[in-house]
Amino acid sequence: MAAVDDIVHLLEERKIAHEVIRHREAFSAGDAARAAGVPAERLAKTLLVETGGGEVLAVLPATERLDVHKLRLATGDNHARLASEEEMAAAHGEFELGALPPLPDLLQLPVLLDRRLETVPEVVFAAGSRGISVRVSGADFLELTRPRLVDLAQDEEDKEFL
Repeated sequence: MAAVDDIVHLLEERKIAHEVIRHREAFSAGDAARAAGVPAERLAKTLLVETGGGEVLAVLPATERLDVHKLRLATGDNHARLASEEEMAAAHGEFELGALPPLPDLLQLPVLLDRRLETVPEVVFAAGSRGISVRVSGADFLELTRPRLVDLAQDEEDKEFL
């Protein structure tokens, strides 16, 4: 798969230690964590966000849900929203739906990273396919994503009402 090759090339070019994890196809972040055999709080799910100024990647642990109010505060755009599947396929069709990698150098998009991923020792992320993930150290992940660190996840009390 071309996307995986591009990711591996980027990691090797930067001399970043990594592991490509091939697993059964997964259709949710929690399922991807189980399939890859990693704790869900270490799996970074990448969401494509549409803002008035263009696209942004919002990245948070698989254990968390995006708080749209916090997203809008972080982007400074009261109309920021998740991209639809159709928008994502049109703009980034080289990646399977739900398997967008959080790599700004590959996508030419800025990254908003939830602070919960700032201190994890290792991070696993989708490699463009629902059946392939990549593991890197937490420090290397921060170097790769060059994120703006923000709080994007719903607060615990808000989760109770879902």
